[in-house]
Amino acid sequence: MGQSKSGSAVADAGPAEFPDARRAWYVVILLTLLYALSFTDRLLLALLAQPVASALTLTDGQLALLLGAGFAIVYALSGLPIADRIDRNDRVKIVVAGVALWSVMTMASAFASNFWTLFALRSGVALGEAVLTPAAVSLIGDLFPQKRRAVPTAVYGSMGSMMSTGAFVIGGAVLAFSGTIDHKVGLAAWQLTFIFLGCPGLLIAFLMLFTVKDPRHAPQANTTKLAGMTFVEMLGYLRGRSGFYLAFYLGLALITTVSMGTISWMPTAIVRNFGGSVQQAGYQVGAMGLTAGILSTIFWPWLAQWLAGKGRKDGTLIGLLASGAIAVAALVLGIGQSSLNLVLGAFFVAMFGLASVGVLAPLALQMFGPRMIRARLTSLYILATSLFGYALGPLVVVGLAKFWTGPNALIHGMIVNAALAGGLSCLAFLLCLKASRRMDHQPD
Repeated sequence: MGQSKSGSAVADAGPAEFPDARRAWYVVILLTLLYALSFTDRLLLALLAQPVASALTLTDGQLALLLGAGFAIVYALSGLPIADRIDRNDRVKIVVAGVALWSVMTMASAFASNFWTLFALRSGVALGEAVLTPAAVSLIGDLFPQKRRAVPTAVYGSMGSMMSTGAFVIGGAVLAFSGTIDHKVGLAAWQLTFIFLGCPGLLIAFLMLFTVKDPRHAPQANTTKLAGMTFVEMLGYLRGRSGFYLAFYLGLALITTVSMGTISWMPTAIVRNFGGSVQQAGYQVGAMGLTAGILSTIFWPWLAQWLAGKGRKDGTLIGLLASGAIAVAALVLGIGQSSLNLVLGAFFVAMFGLASVGVLAPLALQMFGPRMIRARLTSLYILATSLFGYALGPLVVVGLAKFWTGPNALIHGMIVNAALAGGLSCLAFLLCLKASRRMDHQPD
């Protein structure tokens, strides 16, 4: 069924029906804008760390908890029960509720009075943001036929690569504007920044609520049993295909450990080894990472789609294996060089490989995961990358760096992390690739 008379996007469709391209892309654009805002709201506290810590008298340990594990653990663990509801209920309404929650919590952070208040608000931001990606991957799967999913999925996923650095640009601009009017409204610039950046999410959420309908397809004959599958029953389904899913999620966790361990410490390593300011190193790393990320999210989905056109349903897995191997080789061979230009070049190549995960992983789940449980499968992807990769990556590098002394200890830690975790991730993706031959190719 196509567009309704009221102009709302896509009503319920049959098993082989998809909305027209304009309406489908309208939904993708809204989801992509929300993904961008989620990164801005998520990373805003990192930008405002100094004024917030001064205003609330936070210790470095408390600030680290708010920025790291306090957010990542809630974000990762809440995804599973939320995704269960996404697979069973109206996805659009759940997205709207999640966006409204994280937007309100972001705005309320302006009025936090102590650590525990801000901790509760950060948990609310994490809880709301945990809704978006599982729902978006599931929605895109019902908006486009399989042969046309790579591009919209890449558009959505590319926002993660761009906003991991772009969020600071947006936040910095809003903070600068807030500093020009703070004396007029009686609030500090950091408080106004929280308020201003929380508002757009609410506006897009209301727009989505009134203009988008859930395009969920009716279950097909071979997926009817999955439609009402409980979480315990889904675990049984995964156990029956453990060779594929265990290797897939393990590979994602390990390669994200490499990614986050490298991104977190590269600016500091550059300053310690080559001098210069933290701001300059941050700009160099950000420019390399942003450019490589954009190219990565264009190339790897194209490769997967090209391979699919040649009859290879495992193109996404080939891409994960190849991109991981490229990243590991660049980090092991390049970042220990004595020339800053060579180090930055190696980092660029590594990020070209590492940034593929944000696009290829959802595409793989759309290719191999049954439609009726895609949100839950996506939540497991978030669990693997957030709880293990994001939380452990920076710590692993520091732990390994203790075996060396001197300014290049962090470089050695990143190299060993890439060799061990990255090498094991490539092995996991290779095993996943072999197991995929026994997996059912999911229909549109």
